[in-house]
Amino acid sequence: MNNDWQNQRSMTPGEYKRTIAQLGLNTAQAGRWLGLGVRTAYRYRDGESEIPEAHVLLLRAALHYGIKPTVPRWKRPRRPLVAEHLSPTSP
Repeated sequence: MNNDWQNQRSMTPGEYKRTIAQLGLNTAQAGRWLGLGVRTAYRYRDGESEIPEAHVLLLRAALHYGIKPTVPRWKRPRRPLVAEHLSPTSP
């Protein structure tokens, strides 16, 4: 069994871009899947921040084992529509 992916504990920004693309994710989706803020995911992609070993190993393992991450779409919670929101004189 070839476990080279387990020994590669760092990832360049180019490898990060290719890996998330191979997983079928864009940068924002990869960030959500990794539990990051979107800005941090873009920092990884642009080489502004070093990618932690745990994230590198998770991405490489998902690619190695053919795991296709699913990322739920983020939806902004809606405020309830009540009469006081519609009144221009409400405080």
